[in-house]
Amino acid sequence: MEYFAFQWHITDECDQRCKHCYIFAEDTCKKLDAMTWPQMRDTFYNCLDFCKVYHRLPYFYITGGDPILHPNFWDLLGLMKEHHIPFTILGNPFHLNDEVCRRLKECGCEKYQLSLDGLRETHDWFRKPGSFDCTMEKIACIKKAGIRAVIMTTVSGTNIDEIPALIDTVVAHRADVFAFSRYCPTSEEKDVGIEPLR
Repeated sequence: MEYFAFQWHITDECDQRCKHCYIFAEDTCKKLDAMTWPQMRDTFYNCLDFCKVYHRLPYFYITGGDPILHPNFWDLLGLMKEHHIPFTILGNPFHLNDEVCRRLKECGCEKYQLSLDGLRETHDWFRKPGSFDCTMEKIACIKKAGIRAVIMTTVSGTNIDEIPALIDTVVAHRADVFAFSRYCPTSEEKDVGIEPLR
């Protein structure tokens, strides 16, 4: 039976205000939204019902914001564990430690995706000071718990020249997966600074 994957945004709450974040692209002072626990439960069971109808196995990519900041984050992971549903977390490094990573693994977390948007100076400009070093440090923490460490890069005109060196850095820190996506400009910024051929 094949998987059907859901990318599930549970909260806007986040420790960063990244310059390319779609959540704050239209309104940097927007009120932070988050799902309530009843909404989360209903959504979870709706997804399971959908998969049952279409003979698929559910797989969740849980994201935000930083999903770990949702007050019902661990309740949701408890549901995942109870129903033996595998999942990946797309989050930040700031609240990870050995105990948190152990709990994530225990609940069924297979991968934890962190973002790197350039080498130290560029990444910290996109996100916040200290973010690059914290991200690199947490790769080992994630792996030690038996979770696969994924690094995702959003490629833009600002960081494209750093990508080869960034990949070398990620390899040196023994991340399990390196992936990238292209930057989709916000309404205020239409030019990504990359020619199609490049």
